[in-house]
Amino acid sequence: MSDRPLRILHVVPYFYPAWAYGGIPRIAYEIAREQARQGHRVSAATTDALDAESRRSFAEAPAAWPAEENVDGVSAYYFRNLSNSLAYHMQFFTPLGARGWARRHVPEFDILHMHGHRHLLNSAFARAARKRHVPYILAANGTAPAIERRFLLKRLFDPFFGNHVLRGAAHFAAVSESEIGQYTALGIPREKISVVYNGINPANFTPLPEPGTFRRRHGLEGRKLLLYLGKITPRKGIEILIRSYAKLLREGHLKKDDSALIIAGNDMGYRRALEREIARLRLGDAARFVGLVVGGEKLACLADADVCVYPSTQEIFGLVPFEALMCGTAVVVTDDCGCGEVMERARAGRIVKYGDVDDLAAALRDTLNMPEKERHGMIAAGKKFIAEHLTYENIAGQHIDVYRRVLAERH
Repeated sequence: MSDRPLRILHVVPYFYPAWAYGGIPRIAYEIAREQARQGHRVSAATTDALDAESRRSFAEAPAAWPAEENVDGVSAYYFRNLSNSLAYHMQFFTPLGARGWARRHVPEFDILHMHGHRHLLNSAFARAARKRHVPYILAANGTAPAIERRFLLKRLFDPFFGNHVLRGAAHFAAVSESEIGQYTALGIPREKISVVYNGINPANFTPLPEPGTFRRRHGLEGRKLLLYLGKITPRKGIEILIRSYAKLLREGHLKKDDSALIIAGNDMGYRRALEREIARLRLGDAARFVGLVVGGEKLACLADADVCVYPSTQEIFGLVPFEALMCGTAVVVTDDCGCGEVMERARAGRIVKYGDVDDLAAALRDTLNMPEKERHGMIAAGKKFIAEHLTYENIAGQHIDVYRRVLAERH
């Protein structure tokens, strides 16, 4: 068992190329792809949801569901999702046929790796795994506690679907020390939790777009660019960033015609509240929403920013600041998240107190005025940390070690 390739099934409601759902689909895809490259037999059970309106398309119409497709060496099974609108706006995925498929096929695998919490795909596969005595690990990626939104729905979901997933897990993957506390607060023993960071694929950052690509596309040449990139939700602290930017303008450190605050990402229902705050502060088009950016547009956005800001709370990791470092951009992150914890270890960015407008404004001012030698040193430290700790070759291997420990304990 210790040497042979493993048969691994990743269970995740959104997979390649459902990037509108944030970090989890990309993390699951990168881990699965790297494990397949390392010689393991890797599959993924997912849905065809891409965003609120679109679905995964296939070269040929599936003769039956789930549709099977080889994705970079991973056998991906896409279940038809009944309502993409419910999935996107309420995180309520309805994978048709998943329960029956799970009962039939779960015994074919050594272990299941479940991503995210509170979705029916996990529930179906957890029940099948327990019945067939196949262990699974849960990587909640910050979704285990009931935080931020839809509290009533989560309380209704847990007794019927969510709690049994937690009870039945053989082990838990935390992406930072911060997430350990989320698990233990739910009664999960510390010895059942392993810390495995999220990863970065350096190949995704070579080559970078030509400098100025994003600026030219949006008419921002010659401006200092402050960037937030991520989901637009209350937990992300974007309103704090908006107020900090307004403070810099009021105090004369920046001007509306020589700077811009760029808010990039998919709106999860919070944009209108932010637009009201922008209007209240009379920022005009100095604060701009540019929507979801992916692929080359995302890299161009990150590379052209003068500073990338991650002002979140209850964020157990956060890939964006590390992606910014790979693009050569300085970063500012909050202390109330796992990202701050990891960034402090890397010594690669400024860390501020969450919710403190003055502290964030000062960090932004100092970072924008930072001497080039100091800026390059911080970015170089970040890239060195990524190369040593956050490559998917390393991360995928650590997960394999966890799987083998779980399997060894059962024999």
